[in-house]
Amino acid sequence: MRISSVGMPFLDYHKSSMLNRTLISASQKNDADIFSFKGENENSGLSEKIAIIPSVNKTGLEKNIERQLGVNALNTQVKHFKNGETYVNIDGKIRGKDVYIMPASGDNVNENLMETYLKADAAKRAGAEKVIAVMPSFYYARQEKRASGLNEPIAARLNMDLLKASGVDEIITVDLHSASIEGFAGNDMPVTNLESMPVMLEYLKSKNLKNTVIVSPDTGGVKRADKLAKAIGCEKAIVYKYRHAHNEASAETLIGDVFGKNCIIFDDIIDTAGTIAEAAKLLKTRGAKDIYVCAAHGLFNGDAMEKLQNAPVKEIIATNSVKPKKDVIDKIKYVDMSSQIAGAMLDISA
Repeated sequence: MRISSVGMPFLDYHKSSMLNRTLISASQKNDADIFSFKGENENSGLSEKIAIIPSVNKTGLEKNIERQLGVNALNTQVKHFKNGETYVNIDGKIRGKDVYIMPASGDNVNENLMETYLKADAAKRAGAEKVIAVMPSFYYARQEKRASGLNEPIAARLNMDLLKASGVDEIITVDLHSASIEGFAGNDMPVTNLESMPVMLEYLKSKNLKNTVIVSPDTGGVKRADKLAKAIGCEKAIVYKYRHAHNEASAETLIGDVFGKNCIIFDDIIDTAGTIAEAAKLLKTRGAKDIYVCAAHGLFNGDAMEKLQNAPVKEIIATNSVKPKKDVIDKIKYVDMSSQIAGAMLDISA
Protein backbone atom coordinates (compact mmCIF):
# COMPACT_ATOMS: atom_id res chain seq x y z
CA MET A 1 0.00 0.00 0.00
CA ARG A 2 1.57 3.29 -1.11
CA ILE A 3 0.18 6.17 0.92
CA SER A 4 2.20 9.30 0.36
CA SER A 5 1.85 12.79 1.76
CA VAL A 6 3.89 14.92 -0.60
CA GLY A 7 4.61 18.36 0.74
CA MET A 8 7.58 19.53 -1.30
CA PRO A 9 7.52 21.43 -4.59
CA PHE A 10 7.51 19.57 -7.89
CA LEU A 11 11.28 19.58 -8.39
CA ASP A 12 11.73 17.25 -5.44
CA TYR A 13 10.12 14.39 -7.34
CA HIS A 14 12.67 11.98 -8.72
CA LYS A 15 11.01 12.18 -12.14
CA SER A 16 10.95 15.96 -12.17
CA SER A 17 14.10 16.43 -14.25
CA MET A 18 11.79 16.03 -17.23
CA LEU A 19 10.39 19.50 -16.60
CA ASN A 20 12.02 22.88 -16.09
CA ARG A 21 10.18 24.96 -13.52
CA THR A 22 10.21 28.76 -13.52
CA LEU A 23 8.13 31.20 -11.53
CA ILE A 24 5.55 33.28 -13.34
CA SER A 25 4.23 36.52 -11.94
CA ALA A 26 0.52 36.96 -11.37
CA SER A 27 -1.59 36.44 -14.47
CA GLN A 28 -5.28 36.73 -15.21
CA LYS A 29 -7.00 33.36 -15.57
CA ASN A 30 -10.70 32.70 -15.06
CA ASP A 31 -11.15 36.26 -13.73
CA ALA A 32 -8.73 35.60 -10.86
CA ASP A 33 -5.05 36.17 -10.16
CA ILE A 34 -3.27 32.83 -10.31
CA PHE A 35 0.33 32.59 -9.21
CA SER A 36 1.77 29.56 -10.94
CA PHE A 37 4.76 27.80 -12.41
CA LYS A 38 5.30 26.84 -16.01
CA GLY A 39 7.29 23.87 -17.17
CA GLU A 40 9.03 23.18 -20.45
CA ASN A 41 8.36 19.63 -21.54
CA GLU A 42 11.40 17.48 -22.32
CA ASN A 43 9.64 14.14 -22.13
CA SER A 44 8.83 12.71 -25.54
CA GLY A 45 6.93 9.44 -25.48
CA LEU A 46 4.98 10.05 -22.28
CA SER A 47 1.77 10.10 -24.33
CA GLU A 48 2.43 6.43 -25.14
CA LYS A 49 2.31 5.61 -21.43
CA ILE A 50 -0.53 7.76 -20.14
CA ALA A 51 -3.89 9.13 -21.25
CA ILE A 52 -5.76 12.07 -19.77
CA ILE A 53 -9.55 12.26 -19.62
CA PRO A 54 -10.49 15.94 -19.26
CA SER A 55 -13.38 17.71 -17.60
CA VAL A 56 -16.17 19.11 -19.78
CA ASN A 57 -14.84 22.66 -19.43
CA LYS A 58 -11.09 22.56 -18.90
CA THR A 59 -9.86 24.56 -15.94
CA GLY A 60 -6.58 26.44 -15.78
CA LEU A 61 -5.25 23.66 -13.56
CA GLU A 62 -5.89 21.04 -16.24
CA LYS A 63 -4.36 23.13 -19.01
CA ASN A 64 -1.22 23.69 -16.94
CA ILE A 65 -0.88 19.96 -16.21
CA GLU A 66 -1.23 19.06 -19.89
CA ARG A 67 1.31 21.70 -20.89
CA GLN A 68 3.86 20.57 -18.32
CA LEU A 69 3.52 16.90 -19.25
CA GLY A 70 3.29 17.53 -22.99
CA VAL A 71 0.25 15.25 -23.23
CA ASN A 72 -3.00 16.27 -24.88
CA ALA A 73 -6.24 15.12 -23.27
CA LEU A 74 -8.50 12.70 -25.10
CA ASN A 75 -11.66 13.94 -26.78
CA THR A 76 -14.39 13.14 -24.29
CA GLN A 77 -18.13 13.59 -24.56
CA VAL A 78 -20.28 14.10 -21.46
CA LYS A 79 -23.98 14.86 -21.68
CA HIS A 80 -27.03 14.68 -19.45
CA PHE A 81 -30.32 13.15 -20.46
CA LYS A 82 -33.66 14.76 -19.67
CA ASN A 83 -34.14 12.47 -16.66
CA GLY A 84 -30.79 13.54 -15.16
CA GLU A 85 -28.72 10.50 -16.14
CA THR A 86 -25.15 11.10 -17.30
CA TYR A 87 -23.61 9.73 -20.51
CA VAL A 88 -19.85 9.47 -21.15
CA ASN A 89 -17.92 8.55 -24.31
CA ILE A 90 -14.12 8.63 -24.57
CA ASP A 91 -12.50 8.88 -28.00
CA GLY A 92 -8.90 7.66 -28.14
CA LYS A 93 -6.49 4.87 -27.32
CA ILE A 94 -6.66 3.73 -23.71
CA ARG A 95 -5.67 0.05 -23.69
CA GLY A 96 -2.50 -0.60 -21.73
CA LYS A 97 -2.12 2.98 -20.51
CA ASP A 98 -2.30 4.67 -17.15
CA VAL A 99 -5.45 6.76 -17.47
CA TYR A 100 -5.80 9.97 -15.44
CA ILE A 101 -9.28 11.36 -14.87
CA MET A 102 -9.19 15.10 -14.34
CA PRO A 103 -11.61 16.58 -11.79
CA ALA A 104 -15.10 17.22 -13.15
CA SER A 105 -15.67 20.98 -13.25
CA GLY A 106 -19.44 21.25 -12.87
CA ASP A 107 -21.17 23.13 -10.07
CA ASN A 108 -23.03 20.07 -8.75
CA VAL A 109 -20.91 17.81 -6.53
CA ASN A 110 -23.04 14.72 -7.04
CA GLU A 111 -23.10 15.10 -10.83
CA ASN A 112 -19.32 15.54 -10.78
CA LEU A 113 -18.91 12.31 -8.83
CA MET A 114 -21.20 10.37 -11.17
CA GLU A 115 -19.22 11.68 -14.12
CA THR A 116 -16.01 10.49 -12.48
CA TYR A 117 -17.44 7.03 -11.76
CA LEU A 118 -18.60 6.62 -15.37
CA LYS A 119 -15.28 7.78 -16.82
CA ALA A 120 -13.43 5.30 -14.60
CA ASP A 121 -15.76 2.46 -15.62
CA ALA A 122 -15.39 3.34 -19.31
CA ALA A 123 -11.58 3.48 -19.04
CA LYS A 124 -11.39 0.15 -17.24
CA ARG A 125 -13.66 -1.55 -19.77
CA ALA A 126 -11.50 -0.12 -22.58
CA GLY A 127 -8.44 -1.92 -21.20
CA ALA A 128 -6.68 0.74 -19.14
CA GLU A 129 -3.66 -0.60 -17.27
CA LYS A 130 -4.45 1.64 -14.33
CA VAL A 131 -7.07 4.32 -13.62
CA ILE A 132 -6.05 7.27 -11.45
CA ALA A 133 -8.62 9.80 -10.28
CA VAL A 134 -7.17 13.29 -9.88
CA MET A 135 -9.40 14.79 -7.18
CA PRO A 136 -7.63 17.82 -5.67
CA SER A 137 -10.75 18.53 -3.61
CA PHE A 138 -12.05 15.20 -2.31
CA TYR A 139 -15.83 15.35 -2.17
CA TYR A 140 -17.58 14.47 1.10
CA ALA A 141 -14.28 14.71 3.00
CA ARG A 142 -15.97 16.61 5.84
CA GLN A 143 -18.32 13.68 6.42
CA GLU A 144 -15.57 11.29 7.48
CA LYS A 145 -17.25 10.31 10.76
CA ARG A 146 -20.65 10.21 12.38
CA ALA A 147 -20.68 13.55 14.14
CA SER A 148 -24.15 13.75 15.67
CA GLY A 149 -25.15 10.19 16.35
CA LEU A 150 -25.54 6.66 15.03
CA ASN A 151 -28.12 7.47 12.37
CA GLU A 152 -25.69 9.12 9.96
CA PRO A 153 -23.64 7.81 7.03
CA ILE A 154 -19.87 8.04 6.74
CA ALA A 155 -20.03 9.62 3.30
CA ALA A 156 -16.28 9.93 2.75
CA ARG A 157 -15.94 6.16 3.15
CA LEU A 158 -18.85 5.55 0.80
CA ASN A 159 -17.33 7.82 -1.84
CA MET A 160 -14.04 5.91 -1.59
CA ASP A 161 -15.88 2.59 -1.96
CA LEU A 162 -17.75 3.85 -5.03
CA LEU A 163 -14.54 5.09 -6.64
CA LYS A 164 -13.00 1.68 -6.12
CA ALA A 165 -16.10 -0.11 -7.41
CA SER A 166 -16.11 2.02 -10.58
CA GLY A 167 -12.54 1.00 -11.42
CA VAL A 168 -10.31 3.62 -9.83
CA ASP A 169 -6.92 2.15 -8.83
CA GLU A 170 -5.25 5.23 -7.33
CA ILE A 171 -6.18 8.73 -6.17
CA ILE A 172 -4.27 12.01 -6.26
CA THR A 173 -5.73 14.61 -3.92
CA VAL A 174 -4.71 17.77 -2.07
CA ASP A 175 -4.91 18.40 1.68
CA LEU A 176 -7.51 15.87 2.74
CA HIS A 177 -9.75 17.31 5.44
CA SER A 178 -8.68 14.40 7.64
CA ALA A 179 -5.68 12.17 6.97
CA SER A 180 -7.68 9.22 8.28
CA ILE A 181 -9.66 9.25 5.02
CA GLU A 182 -6.62 7.63 3.39
CA GLY A 183 -7.40 4.55 5.46
CA PHE A 184 -10.79 4.20 3.76
CA ALA A 185 -8.94 3.29 0.55
CA GLY A 186 -7.72 0.01 2.01
CA ASN A 187 -4.40 -1.57 1.06
CA ASP A 188 -5.13 -1.88 -2.66
CA MET A 189 -5.84 1.76 -3.59
CA PRO A 190 -2.80 4.04 -3.10
CA VAL A 191 -3.61 7.64 -2.17
CA THR A 192 -1.21 10.50 -2.91
CA ASN A 193 -2.19 13.30 -0.54
CA LEU A 194 -0.34 16.41 -1.71
CA GLU A 195 0.17 19.41 0.56
CA SER A 196 -0.57 22.97 -0.50
CA MET A 197 1.67 24.44 2.18
CA PRO A 198 4.82 24.70 -0.01
CA VAL A 199 3.11 26.87 -2.65
CA MET A 200 1.39 28.88 0.07
CA LEU A 201 4.72 29.38 1.80
CA GLU A 202 6.36 30.54 -1.41
CA TYR A 203 3.63 33.11 -1.97
CA LEU A 204 3.73 34.33 1.63
CA LYS A 205 7.49 34.78 1.48
CA SER A 206 6.99 37.08 -1.51
CA LYS A 207 4.92 39.38 0.76
CA ASN A 208 7.90 39.92 3.12
CA LEU A 209 5.65 40.00 6.18
CA LYS A 210 7.23 40.84 9.53
CA ASN A 211 6.08 40.15 13.09
CA THR A 212 3.79 37.33 11.97
CA VAL A 213 1.63 34.83 13.80
CA ILE A 214 -0.13 31.79 12.26
CA VAL A 215 -3.73 31.37 13.40
CA SER A 216 -5.77 28.17 13.36
CA PRO A 217 -9.45 29.12 12.94
CA ASP A 218 -10.51 26.16 15.07
CA THR A 219 -9.02 23.47 17.28
CA GLY A 220 -9.18 20.91 14.46
CA GLY A 221 -6.58 22.77 12.40
CA VAL A 222 -3.92 23.17 15.10
CA LYS A 223 -1.49 20.65 13.57
CA ARG A 224 -1.81 22.32 10.17
CA ALA A 225 -1.13 25.77 11.65
CA ASP A 226 1.74 24.45 13.75
CA LYS A 227 3.45 23.07 10.65
CA LEU A 228 3.27 26.41 8.82
CA ALA A 229 4.39 28.30 11.93
CA LYS A 230 7.48 26.11 12.17
CA ALA A 231 8.23 26.57 8.45
CA ILE A 232 8.02 30.37 8.77
CA GLY A 233 9.59 30.46 12.23
CA CYS A 234 6.87 32.31 14.11
CA GLU A 235 4.33 31.85 16.88
CA LYS A 236 0.81 30.51 16.48
CA ALA A 237 -2.59 31.27 17.94
CA ILE A 238 -5.84 29.32 18.08
CA VAL A 239 -9.45 30.43 17.76
CA TYR A 240 -11.97 28.35 19.66
CA LYS A 241 -15.02 27.97 17.41
CA TYR A 242 -18.54 26.96 18.36
CA ARG A 243 -20.62 25.47 15.56
CA HIS A 244 -24.33 26.16 15.96
CA ALA A 245 -25.38 24.19 12.83
CA HIS A 246 -24.03 23.20 9.42
CA ASN A 247 -22.35 26.27 7.86
CA GLU A 248 -23.02 28.32 11.00
CA ALA A 249 -20.19 29.01 13.44
CA SER A 250 -19.05 31.71 15.84
CA ALA A 251 -15.57 32.54 17.12
CA GLU A 252 -15.69 32.39 20.92
CA THR A 253 -12.17 32.60 22.36
CA LEU A 254 -8.61 33.34 21.23
CA ILE A 255 -5.60 31.52 22.64
CA GLY A 256 -2.38 33.39 21.91
CA ASP A 257 -1.10 36.95 21.42
CA VAL A 258 -1.89 38.76 18.13
CA PHE A 259 -1.67 42.39 19.25
CA GLY A 260 0.16 44.48 16.65
CA LYS A 261 1.01 41.40 14.57
CA ASN A 262 0.32 40.32 11.01
CA CYS A 263 -1.96 37.28 11.21
CA ILE A 264 -2.18 34.41 8.72
CA ILE A 265 -5.29 32.28 9.21
CA PHE A 266 -4.51 28.82 7.83
CA ASP A 267 -7.38 26.47 7.00
CA ASP A 268 -8.05 23.62 4.56
CA ILE A 269 -11.49 24.63 3.23
CA ILE A 270 -13.39 27.89 2.87
CA ASP A 271 -17.00 27.04 2.12
CA THR A 272 -19.47 29.76 3.15
CA ALA A 273 -16.64 31.69 4.90
CA GLY A 274 -18.49 32.03 8.21
CA THR A 275 -15.62 30.57 10.24
CA ILE A 276 -13.02 32.79 8.56
CA ALA A 277 -15.07 35.99 8.81
CA GLU A 278 -15.80 35.42 12.51
CA ALA A 279 -12.17 34.56 13.26
CA ALA A 280 -10.94 37.69 11.48
CA LYS A 281 -13.33 39.91 13.45
CA LEU A 282 -12.13 38.37 16.72
CA LEU A 283 -8.48 38.91 15.76
CA LYS A 284 -9.14 42.58 15.00
CA THR A 285 -10.77 43.10 18.39
CA ARG A 286 -7.59 41.70 19.92
CA GLY A 287 -5.40 44.24 18.12
CA ALA A 288 -4.24 42.30 15.06
CA LYS A 289 -2.57 44.31 12.28
CA ASP A 290 -3.10 42.93 8.73
CA ILE A 291 -4.95 39.63 8.36
CA TYR A 292 -4.28 37.14 5.57
CA VAL A 293 -6.11 33.87 4.94
CA CYS A 294 -4.70 30.72 3.34
CA ALA A 295 -6.88 27.78 2.34
CA ALA A 296 -6.23 24.77 0.13
CA HIS A 297 -9.78 24.66 -1.20
CA GLY A 298 -11.67 27.87 -1.90
CA LEU A 299 -15.27 26.75 -2.47
CA PHE A 300 -16.77 30.19 -1.75
CA ASN A 301 -20.38 29.05 -1.70
CA GLY A 302 -23.50 31.01 -0.79
CA ASP A 303 -22.72 34.53 0.40
CA ALA A 304 -19.04 33.75 1.02
CA MET A 305 -17.83 36.53 -1.28
CA GLU A 306 -19.89 39.12 0.56
CA LYS A 307 -18.69 37.91 3.96
CA LEU A 308 -15.06 38.02 2.88
CA GLN A 309 -15.46 41.42 1.23
CA ASN A 310 -16.84 42.84 4.48
CA ALA A 311 -14.43 40.96 6.76
CA PRO A 312 -11.27 42.73 8.03
CA VAL A 313 -9.08 40.57 5.76
CA LYS A 314 -6.41 41.94 3.41
CA GLU A 315 -5.98 38.88 1.17
CA ILE A 316 -7.35 35.37 0.78
CA ILE A 317 -4.95 32.90 -0.85
CA ALA A 318 -6.41 29.64 -2.18
CA THR A 319 -5.16 26.95 -4.55
CA ASN A 320 -6.87 26.28 -7.87
CA SER A 321 -8.01 22.85 -6.64
CA VAL A 322 -11.55 23.82 -7.63
CA LYS A 323 -12.67 25.98 -10.54
CA PRO A 324 -12.46 29.68 -9.58
CA LYS A 325 -15.78 31.46 -9.25
CA LYS A 326 -16.80 33.96 -11.92
CA ASP A 327 -17.60 36.69 -9.40
CA VAL A 328 -14.35 36.41 -7.43
CA ILE A 329 -13.47 39.49 -5.39
CA ASP A 330 -10.15 41.32 -5.67
CA LYS A 331 -9.03 40.10 -2.25
CA ILE A 332 -8.80 36.51 -3.50
CA LYS A 333 -5.54 35.29 -5.04
CA TYR A 334 -4.95 31.79 -6.40
CA VAL A 335 -1.76 29.72 -6.30
CA ASP A 336 -1.31 26.93 -8.82
CA MET A 337 -1.01 23.25 -7.83
CA SER A 338 -0.33 21.91 -11.35
CA SER A 339 3.40 21.31 -10.81
CA GLN A 340 2.74 19.21 -7.72
CA ILE A 341 0.00 17.20 -9.43
CA ALA A 342 2.03 16.72 -12.62
CA GLY A 343 4.91 15.53 -10.46
CA ALA A 344 2.69 12.99 -8.72
CA MET A 345 1.51 11.72 -12.12
CA LEU A 346 5.08 11.26 -13.26
CA ASP A 347 5.92 9.54 -10.00
CA ILE A 348 3.22 6.98 -10.75
CA SER A 349 3.68 6.46 -14.47
CA ALA A 350 6.95 7.77 -15.92
